[in-house]
Amino acid sequence: MTEVPHVLLDRRTRVLRRGDVVRVLGGDPVTLITPSPAVSALLDGGETVATDTPAGAALARALTDRGMAHPAGTATGTRPLAAVAVVVPVRDDAAGVAALSTALEPELARGLHLVVVDDGSTPPLTTSATPAPTTILRHDESRGPAAARNAGTAAAVGAGAQVVVYLDADVIPLPGWLDVLLARLDDPRVAAVAPRIVAAEPGRFWVRGYETARSALDMGPEPARVRPRTRVAYVPSAALAVRPDRLPPPPEGGGIGPFDERMRVAEDVDLCWRTDAAGSHLRYEPAARVAHRHRTSLGAVVARRAFYGRGAAPLADRHGAAVAPAVAAPWSLAVAIGVWSATPVGSLVAAGAIGRSWWRTRGLTGDGRAAAGLVARGAGASVRQLPQALLRPYWPVTAVVLAATAGSRSRAARGLRHRLLAAAVAEGLWHWWTAREPGRLPIDEPLGHVLLHRLDDLAYGLGVWRSAWAARSLDALRPDVTR
Repeated sequence: MTEVPHVLLDRRTRVLRRGDVVRVLGGDPVTLITPSPAVSALLDGGETVATDTPAGAALARALTDRGMAHPAGTATGTRPLAAVAVVVPVRDDAAGVAALSTALEPELARGLHLVVVDDGSTPPLTTSATPAPTTILRHDESRGPAAARNAGTAAAVGAGAQVVVYLDADVIPLPGWLDVLLARLDDPRVAAVAPRIVAAEPGRFWVRGYETARSALDMGPEPARVRPRTRVAYVPSAALAVRPDRLPPPPEGGGIGPFDERMRVAEDVDLCWRTDAAGSHLRYEPAARVAHRHRTSLGAVVARRAFYGRGAAPLADRHGAAVAPAVAAPWSLAVAIGVWSATPVGSLVAAGAIGRSWWRTRGLTGDGRAAAGLVARGAGASVRQLPQALLRPYWPVTAVVLAATAGSRSRAARGLRHRLLAAAVAEGLWHWWTAREPGRLPIDEPLGHVLLHRLDDLAYGLGVWRSAWAARSLDALRPDVTR
């Protein structure tokens, strides 16, 4: 990490001090490390760790590898870009290519090369709308975004590129975006880094407001190491900088290039997870930003979410339990069921599970307050996850149960309906509130957000079930109960 002047502790990381022993608790998934006294002294300065000494560099590496801290270096914007190429896969969007090419003019002047892959556009793209130096490749018939990116990668690397940046034709980079990404790729362990994707035309109401707050392409305002089953489990290839020599090849039959060409959806998720499994790192860096032309009609948004859901079965076939729609430990499941039962017995069960988990966590951390914070975070996540699961991937099952009890006036049936309604509203409001930037109010209004969030979940869940039906497999719907 010597290329980065310092790293910044994640806001969830806690430095625990008990006598002369210093422990660091945090990361994603949460882990606990105990540095040596000499190394732990480097944490006395507060939220940052300098990397200008061997001990500091080693501590920074340990923290960033676990997601406890993130690189915080800045970029100057003066490095030459002769070894960097932007690859743009496109189909029937010549105007988007022209706008993107214009936005890239500052980088093109510094030596950046542009490779546009025309994936079966009608009429074919020409060089008239793009500045030099530009290479245009063409697939006479559409072969999908994975094949287009692979073709562009091969052309870029063949021309001497060491870094390839994938940009879709409907994004516009914002000033300073590229140098931040290149600075993160200076770390020899990092194979890919993604910027934050924000709305090109932000809004506050209905579809535009919802997409501004919760676009499926926006991974949020905080940096992260990208890994399955973490806060940022993947990053989209709509904007992604990679070192091709650090990426794993696709499985046999997946084509020549980093992406598996057999996948028409979720190919970027597959690449992220294969790269992580191969031992290379991926980072999400919101300090770099690109603007995206979000969809603004309800039909387009719902259709796109259903399309994303269709990637579940192919991912489950390749990555198993990493794609599980619900993950829970027995204690957290007991908490969720106990809370949503809204009964005295359920409350006692939830309280007992929380107390037992706190006692065990306190024994591991040696800090009762930190243990309480961890258990509270886990309990809150489990309480939220139950309605998320019932209303997103498992909503057809929920709908069948509701239909079967629709005519019943029994206390149990009425209680079930009331709890599901309360869960749908409460989870939707949580989704709205947590979409905000730290320290700010939410971007959009709550009523439209909750309604669109529920439609979003219905569409995605339908896509998941369609993928399971097409694959004749329930692997994508199988929950994972851990210890």
